[in-house]
Amino acid sequence: MYNILVALILVAALTGCESLYENDGIQRIRSQRQVDAYNATVSSEGEKLVCTKEKPLGSNIPEFNCMTLNQQDRIATESQQVLQSIGRGAN
Repeated sequence: MYNILVALILVAALTGCESLYENDGIQRIRSQRQVDAYNATVSSEGEKLVCTKEKPLGSNIPEFNCMTLNQQDRIATESQQVLQSIGRGAN
């Protein structure tokens, strides 16, 4: 009986941890095949996904990180603006 209770608590904890990473109803993409299938359904070039496998700081386990081309462009623009504002402040 004790083993069943421990197993149920473990399942509940793992399910709770997975729900921390929900993406507004969008299924989490875990492989290049899923990326290709998603990109086949998108008509806009900016909405296509680009994914990379990266090892987070302090871990040897790579994660599959995805973002759209529009998101990459926005992040690059914002980063350039921040660097320019820092450069102007240093003068």
